[in-house]
Order: sequence, then C-alpha cells, then structure tokens
Amino acid sequence: MADKKTSFGYLLPTREAIMAPAEPDFASMINLAETAERQGFESVWVGDSILARPRL
Repeated sequence: MADKKTSFGYLLPTREAIMAPAEPDFASMINLAETAERQGFESVWVGDSILARPRL
C-alpha cells in the first residue's frame, strides 16, 4: 500500500466578512492566512464568489 499523507487546509471566512454590515476587513483575512501558514496548514482556500449575495 502506498504511503498517504493527510494534509489540512484552511478556508478563509470571506463570505462572513462580505455579509457583515460593516466594511469588509480584508487585512484580517490576510492575517488569518498568514497565521494558518505559520501554524503549518498545507493550503489556504478562498471562495471564488466572495461578492455573491445569498439568493432565495
């Protein structure tokens, strides 16, 4: 059996930042990404529709 490595990524909470009533704090997103990198996450993910609004 081949060796398999489990890796973990971090999904940035961009949707929550966009949906908040205040201006989005993109600096905090960058800080979260840098923190994830320092903590050893293999990847940082960002949703591809960060400006999408919820639909009924």
